[in-house]
Amino acid sequence: MGITVKQAVLVSIIIESILYGLLMFLFGVAVWALTYQRTSAEIARLMLGAACLLFILGTMHIVVDANHLWQGFIASADPDMFFEDITKNTFKNALYLVETLVGDGIIIYRGYLLWRRIELAIIPIIGWMAIIVTGIHTVWSISQLSTTNANSVFLQQTGQWVVSFFSTALATNLVATGLLIFKLWAAHRNQTGLQVTRNGKSLVQPVLVIVMECGAVYSLSLVAMLSTYLSASNSVYIVIDLIGQIIPITFCVIIVRAAMLRFERERGRELPLSTLISTRSYQVTTSRTTRVHVSRVGAVDGSFHDSSEFSHPEEALDRSIADQKSELHIIGGAACV
Repeated sequence: MGITVKQAVLVSIIIESILYGLLMFLFGVAVWALTYQRTSAEIARLMLGAACLLFILGTMHIVVDANHLWQGFIASADPDMFFEDITKNTFKNALYLVETLVGDGIIIYRGYLLWRRIELAIIPIIGWMAIIVTGIHTVWSISQLSTTNANSVFLQQTGQWVVSFFSTALATNLVATGLLIFKLWAAHRNQTGLQVTRNGKSLVQPVLVIVMECGAVYSLSLVAMLSTYLSASNSVYIVIDLIGQIIPITFCVIIVRAAMLRFERERGRELPLSTLISTRSYQVTTSRTTRVHVSRVGAVDGSFHDSSEFSHPEEALDRSIADQKSELHIIGGAACV
């Protein structure tokens, strides 16, 4: 026997609450990462605004679900009949549509920042516009269904729009994320010998990995949504509530990971006197100010590499100025992803 709508709603609120707790933590860290040690001119206002908007939408999503649960189990005289009326989910479905548009829009924007070629963003933009059309019609068609039979959402007339919406969202996400991943991968592959962190690791690779992981999580959740819907399972109500929190979570995770690399890179550019030793002669003159001349220094706790230093100098000579500027743009873009 399959899960009932009432059972699905109860399970979804439990799992969604756990994910929302994780979202609250990640959102706080993301806001701190976007604003810490930055002037108002240096703050990425678009990313900060998107993070706040997605957090608000995620909060509204769980509040609506909690109210729906209260009305069904506490205020309603017949919980079974209450949850059969899926038109009560119209507002929540609209929230999900907005979340999808914001999340996919940011992915497309991130890809454009790295590629700087509008022609490569045309296909994802067309897909994003298709999400608007199919999403609006899906929300409207579900709101017109029977109020006494939850299975009416699986009927062909409504189902074709639901499948179109989630399929379009999946395809758009795969294309936009694929473009982003390919550019980061190309930058990492061409970053031969470039040391940009204190321990000599690539700055691009960790961002590449986290983008791939977040893209995979979101894509798999959409696949799960399509699978449960096409199988006419009420588990679809669980999956869609989880995606409502997965979208802002993955967004904040990327910001947090990129910020960690930014802090590591900034620490790597500093040379604390406590970590340095002199291997040659030095001269100290004492007056009102102290001048220290060090002819050669070495790092005690590991080798130091500036972001503009190459382990193979000839590679730097072989690169044109345009190539170096392009590479620095990729690195800077990766840090701001």
